[in-house]
Amino acid sequence: MKKRFIQICVLNLIAFILAQAQDNRQKAVTLNNESVAHFEAEKYEAAIESLNQAILLQPDYPTAHYNLGTVYYRLKQFEKATHALEKAIKYFPAYAEAYSCLGAVYTQTGQYKKAVEFLNKAILLKPSNSVALFNLGFTYIRQKEFKKAIEPLERAKLLDPDNTEIRINLGFAYAKRKNYSEAIAEVQRAVNSNPKDTEAQFFLGNLYILAKNKPSALAQYEEIKSLDTELAKKLYQAIYNDKLIIVSYK
Repeated sequence: MKKRFIQICVLNLIAFILAQAQDNRQKAVTLNNESVAHFEAEKYEAAIESLNQAILLQPDYPTAHYNLGTVYYRLKQFEKATHALEKAIKYFPAYAEAYSCLGAVYTQTGQYKKAVEFLNKAILLKPSNSVALFNLGFTYIRQKEFKKAIEPLERAKLLDPDNTEIRINLGFAYAKRKNYSEAIAEVQRAVNSNPKDTEAQFFLGNLYILAKNKPSALAQYEEIKSLDTELAKKLYQAIYNDKLIIVSYK
């Protein structure tokens, strides 16, 4: 009789522990979802608080660690971002997005070898990850390896054809390879998608100068004139002084 009583107590305890664990998981999911809403509203401290509570309830919750890493990345707190993203990968080794974000962290901190390693891992896990492909291309641009940058940026463009940032960086890489026709085509499409992007408009004008296409450069000057008089003035001077105004990638 005593043995039977002990067995019942053990079973009840196990049932309680399992129910508590399930309750903690549900609460952690709710807190994680709250953090996403906070993040989208740019309430970053509130997002961090919700995510830390979620992780306290469920320490092996990879999504919460990943989201915490992205918040810290947005805040440029790269050391904290690295720690959180490494935790996400620890609990979910095939987490492509976490590898991609960690690669972006390494790019921003100038650790390009690590960045390339982690971004390639993200792409291997998820070949359709346009963000990882873009980040890889951008990392190569930061290293001035423009030839290497083109292939991942072209792949990213195919996956996300309306992304103007991809096209502008691809145009920059082509320009550095002196392939001005391809550079102009990419930046022109970016400008068509967002005509109010004055930096892209200015970049396009400079590309026409590089391509020695003065009529198109002047037409681009007319486009910019109504949007940004200072940039228009710089472009005009560049056209007639035959002196390129240095442009940079985004």
